[in-house]
Amino acid sequence: MTFQTFEHKADIGIRGIGKTKEKSFEESAKCLFNVQVDIKKIKPLKKILISAKAENLEEIFVEFLNKLITTSAIKEMVFGKFIVYIKENKSKKQLELKAEAFGEKLNITKHNIKVEVKAATYGELRVYLDKDKNWISQCIVDV
Repeated sequence: MTFQTFEHKADIGIRGIGKTKEKSFEESAKCLFNVQVDIKKIKPLKKILISAKAENLEEIFVEFLNKLITTSAIKEMVFGKFIVYIKENKSKKQLELKAEAFGEKLNITKHNIKVEVKAATYGELRVYLDKDKNWISQCIVDV
């Protein structure tokens, strides 16, 4: 499992790679916060619950990231560890995501603020299984 950024003209691409779609979402969330701060310096002192619903993996991925961005701003927190669960609700024909985000209050000095991410976008949005059977989840984030 890993995460990485990729180049984009005006903004930043984030990508998470994992053995399951949930792990790729977790890695993408780490990448999202690592774009903003040094996530190695984040202690998992508080757990916040995140939930999202959407019709497909791409939509729920963007919804998940945007809820993390909003929660981070409202609670003045940064997150560095994530546990994601995704299940299909067949009766409602939608996916449901439940996640735990672990982090702490933002400390400007400690966390080495880099750039503010305003939103996850549909730009270069993809959630797929690659040839090596790794799940990849990626999109462009607006900075």
